[in-house]
Amino acid sequence: MVVLGVVFSRRVNKGESVNKRWWCVFVLALGLLVIGPGSTGAQTDVTCEDIAPPGVPAAYFVGLGSAYFTQGNFTLSVISYTCAVDLDPVYAPAYVQWGYAYAVQRADPQALEDYNRALELDETLIPAYINRGMLYMSQGNFGLALTDFDLAAALAPDNAVIYHNRALVHAAEGHYDLAITDLQQAITLDPDYAAPHAALGAVYSALALQSYGNYAEIAGPTKRLPAGQPDDIINTLDAGLKNNDFSIWVAFLTPAQ
Repeated sequence: MVVLGVVFSRRVNKGESVNKRWWCVFVLALGLLVIGPGSTGAQTDVTCEDIAPPGVPAAYFVGLGSAYFTQGNFTLSVISYTCAVDLDPVYAPAYVQWGYAYAVQRADPQALEDYNRALELDETLIPAYINRGMLYMSQGNFGLALTDFDLAAALAPDNAVIYHNRALVHAAEGHYDLAITDLQQAITLDPDYAAPHAALGAVYSALALQSYGNYAEIAGPTKRLPAGQPDDIINTLDAGLKNNDFSIWVAFLTPAQ
């Protein structure tokens, strides 16, 4: 969506004046409130006082910005993060959220700058390691991603999200055994966390493709799989589970030689 790309193109650099910061935000608000989600069509300047009561801490604005971001109101989201940083320039969580806002738009250098700034301010900030690891993973920098997830796991060994994300790096590298171990740990830590279950299924699917490749290499490329192509096997397995039909496994039986 064009709106996002414009909203998150603004940067607030260390040492930049408050007035200049707010001038950037106001320019964005003037253009974006017209076409952004929930817009009424009126061009409106928005200040911190307009979106929050006086005297609230920086954490309030970070939470408010995240809520706006989830709702798709990107203009108020970026204004909220700006309020947080203006109120407390050394509040590390604000930079983590800002970084993620850039990352989802693939403004990687800006996102990395904010994650690094957050960790300069607080080297134990778990979300910064998680989100920076995600950024490195998306870039294919697996070693850096693993370093961040390892650091996060050392700081927060009970955080299921860390193991889930680290497993995906292992899977991308083809280390399926390590991926399975991490995903099972994530599920153990939080059985209601849905994502690792899907990722585990994907890892097993990758292992299945690997095994089908081994079959083709041994049996020959023209030899058909005993129960059909992989997609057919998945569909038959799904139907069998629903209907208590085990016949697909019969197709894999091998007589005495």
